[in-house]
Amino acid sequence: MLRPNRLKLRLQEGLPSLGCWLFSGSPVATEILADCGFDALLIDHEHSPGGIETAVEQLRAAAAGPATILARLPENRAAPVKRLLDMGVEGVIAANVEHVAEIEEVVAAAYYPPFGRRGAHFTVSRAAGWGADSDRYPRHAAEETLVIAMIESAAGVDAIPDMAKVGRIDMFFVGPLDLSASIGRMGDYADRAFVEILGAAERRIIESGAALGGAAMPGHDAAQLFARGYRFVTAASDVGFLRAGALSFVRESYREAEHG
Repeated sequence: MLRPNRLKLRLQEGLPSLGCWLFSGSPVATEILADCGFDALLIDHEHSPGGIETAVEQLRAAAAGPATILARLPENRAAPVKRLLDMGVEGVIAANVEHVAEIEEVVAAAYYPPFGRRGAHFTVSRAAGWGADSDRYPRHAAEETLVIAMIESAAGVDAIPDMAKVGRIDMFFVGPLDLSASIGRMGDYADRAFVEILGAAERRIIESGAALGGAAMPGHDAAQLFARGYRFVTAASDVGFLRAGALSFVRESYREAEHG
């Protein structure tokens, strides 16, 4: 089924959008979250147990919901880009991009000629309905695919202007924990040096013309980030929801038992 990319449309219209990370590799968690109102769900292949097979099951589980399904790459190479897009993800996220050559390879792998070098497997790919939509899919992919570059280091911040010249990068997404770690301030989001480099990243991304995205963090919640010009914010994850819910339930149950 070829459908409009909800997140890409909202970015083009300048609307704020919320995303949720999928770290568990669970199709069940994906199915539940797909109907909760998020604009995008982000399958993680950098730090999580899931692979291409679990991604396909997650895509099937999310099919009934409107959320755009993105995947963070295990490495910034052409091979995972092609496989994930052929399986039906609607956009790819390159982690910790620091050099023009890295994002050039990802962009080239994400688009068919003449824009890139993606292999023309659409005659039998899942993304093209196992070939049923092969006549329409190349144009659909050219118009609807999202490419996101994560900025997670001081070197990445410095490279934003040059990387933006590559073209067809829809969004630069700031990863705050790794960015703070890259300057020796891991997790200290109130530190002056972190605030300065975060501000520099935000300015350069906005100046590039690409959408500004990022993860909410203590002292910088989604509302504050939207007010600063962010167009996409991730503020939750499947693992985070499960752990927070379980901890809250256990604490409340013991509290009631102790005071009941």
